[in-house]
Amino acid sequence: MSLVASSGIASAQPEPPPPETPAPVEHVAPTGKPIIIVGKVIDAFGKGVRGAKVAIEGLPDLVTKTDKFGAYRIDGVPTGATILVDREGYQTALGTATSNQIDDIVLLSENQYSETIELKGEAPATSPGAEKLDRNELQRIPGTGGDIVKTLTAMPGVVNLQIPLGYSGVVIRGSSPQDSKVLVDDFEIPVLFHNIGFRAVIPAEAINSLDYIPGGFDVAYGRASSGIVALTTRPGGDKRTEQAEISVIDGGLLAQGPAGKDTTYMFGVRRSTIDFVLPSIIPASVDLSLTTVPSYYDGQFRIDHRLNDKWKLALSGVGTVDTFELYGTKDTSASNADTKRFYNRTRFLRVTASAKYHEGPWTANLALSGLLPEFIFEAGAFQYIRITNPSVTPRAEIIRSIPEAAGLKDVVWRVGGEATVARNTVELALPREQREGEPMGSYDPKDTTERFTGKIWTPDFAAWTAASANLDPHIRLTTGVRAEYYGRPEQLLVQPRSELQWKLTKPWSVRLSAGAFSRPPEFQSENLQKGLKAEQSSQVIAGTQYEPREGTRVQASVYYTDRTKLITHELDGSLGNSGRGTTQGAELLATFRDGPWFGWLSYSYSHSTRVDHPGDDRRLFTFDQPHSLNAAVSWKKGKWQLGGRFQLYSGLPFTPAIGSVYDNTRNLYIPVYAEPNSGRAPIHHQLDLRVDRSWHWGAVEMTAFLDVQNVYMNKSVVTYIYSYDFTQRSAFTSIPIIPSIGLRGVL
Repeated sequence: MSLVASSGIASAQPEPPPPETPAPVEHVAPTGKPIIIVGKVIDAFGKGVRGAKVAIEGLPDLVTKTDKFGAYRIDGVPTGATILVDREGYQTALGTATSNQIDDIVLLSENQYSETIELKGEAPATSPGAEKLDRNELQRIPGTGGDIVKTLTAMPGVVNLQIPLGYSGVVIRGSSPQDSKVLVDDFEIPVLFHNIGFRAVIPAEAINSLDYIPGGFDVAYGRASSGIVALTTRPGGDKRTEQAEISVIDGGLLAQGPAGKDTTYMFGVRRSTIDFVLPSIIPASVDLSLTTVPSYYDGQFRIDHRLNDKWKLALSGVGTVDTFELYGTKDTSASNADTKRFYNRTRFLRVTASAKYHEGPWTANLALSGLLPEFIFEAGAFQYIRITNPSVTPRAEIIRSIPEAAGLKDVVWRVGGEATVARNTVELALPREQREGEPMGSYDPKDTTERFTGKIWTPDFAAWTAASANLDPHIRLTTGVRAEYYGRPEQLLVQPRSELQWKLTKPWSVRLSAGAFSRPPEFQSENLQKGLKAEQSSQVIAGTQYEPREGTRVQASVYYTDRTKLITHELDGSLGNSGRGTTQGAELLATFRDGPWFGWLSYSYSHSTRVDHPGDDRRLFTFDQPHSLNAAVSWKKGKWQLGGRFQLYSGLPFTPAIGSVYDNTRNLYIPVYAEPNSGRAPIHHQLDLRVDRSWHWGAVEMTAFLDVQNVYMNKSVVTYIYSYDFTQRSAFTSIPIIPSIGLRGVL
């Protein structure tokens, strides 16, 4: 049995009901016989929590911290004393010193949901194949350039694109990027990566945790038909620190710590530095002019305040500004501006206020979040898209924990709801949108087939309920339903979801998950067509976990996803819901931790196909990647940390051009293509290395690092591009080597 934190969102084993007698006004040290207590502090996934503060209530001298496995020992503890456990990023947990051996004390994350029990596979925490990623551990994986979010590429199920996509940069289990959502403090952000493609919009030091959920996610999540990436911003700790970091890519400042007895803060800013370096490294022979060098600014903040023993308040924000302008020629005269100028600016600000209430068996989570995004893209003198779509989202969830009900144990019941209302202001003049699987046509700088100017309101509403209970000491069932109403298409969808967790013999456990999911029509031009319906999917996932010893864990999962109502172009050029598709695959994740050593091995197999219209041949999804392998090892001791990572993964499909037809009206060649996605880029492989060296410079803790991606400079083909008449094909290759050199100082 485990002891559970007095949590916001109870876990698999809810905390016991409050005592019948009221707590005393003053804490009085127990006077029972002194004993030696030993125990372990774990998170909701069964992993030991390192550095947790373990104290005895009323006895300030009896305090210690957990070791790297989450273990602790305290001598001279009075029998019956209350054990208090605290750790940054987790909710406070309680225990009682009734004997020498204390049951495991479970710490719940600040944003933990009840279904997050203990099996993971390689994504977030609420389903088989899910993983919760710790900031400190993730930074040990080489090849990420110190970017915690880019560590997602090491997870089985994430398609490695070599060049991250602008809209989110995350493709999960072979589907399209828009099928998955990226959340910060439970609310969606429009982009995850900068246009430059090297960095995430949130630096590692501003992130507390990252949940990767490839599928089968909880009813509290919606508006996604594939997976979820959920980031939690870092709350301030009980010790004030300031840090600065500079590298060839960007530089930033971050300050965090307490502001009084009950308040903590975290503020961070970052600016790109690559824009100072890039012009000097572009060869003079390249016919290119960067009139506005790619640059970005990021900002984050979080303020937490404990109002009293029942209420916790938080205010957080994240924002970015990303800008570049270039000419596809050194001649930037007005005539060339008509054809070879490209300009893009992406910026957004997300601010979230939340309140968490907990008393006895009741917990409530309340939040209000606002988003201010803007996206501008201009090509030449005629083509453009300008979108602003501010939105507001109120959200509420109530949780009730019951020790026993109707013969079931540890019952947790939840009910919640949210509304997202957005006003989209759109100005658009572009060629016909290129949908999933459609090859790129000839570029006509004067083609503005799709035009729209106006405002579109998109009110979406959702409500959910779920219950979890132990059917016996080894089996726990969670079942629930989410109702989603999308206002633009006037569509109501009821989506049931369930999960069964079965603890077998000691090192083994099994999880089964099934459910229905959907995403609204909101990507690119989808909102412009009122009758378009949401894309839908049904997912079945089975996973198992084997943990033979402390620090060693092997997880495996298999899955099947059926996709319906996929949005495609109809014969008349309009959008419809004629598509359907399937994805099946298997994933493996093994981790090893022992002393200074950390090891990581992940492998995934996936096969994603679709049919665009009834009667069409089945074809591959554009992001189908059958094989992906990541193997990493890291050694850390004293002032040094060394690590290496090997990656190998399949190339992505593409549609070969087999000829062209000349259009003398528009003076350009119209390509003739083979079957969609009938070709595939070659397999990619690379080796990444990282070295860190730490030392003290007075009161400042310094760290210098060198992270080199693709050290043996393997030039892999990303896709292929064609000449103006489509008679010649050339490979578009990845960057041969990406070094990241930087210096970090923490005061």
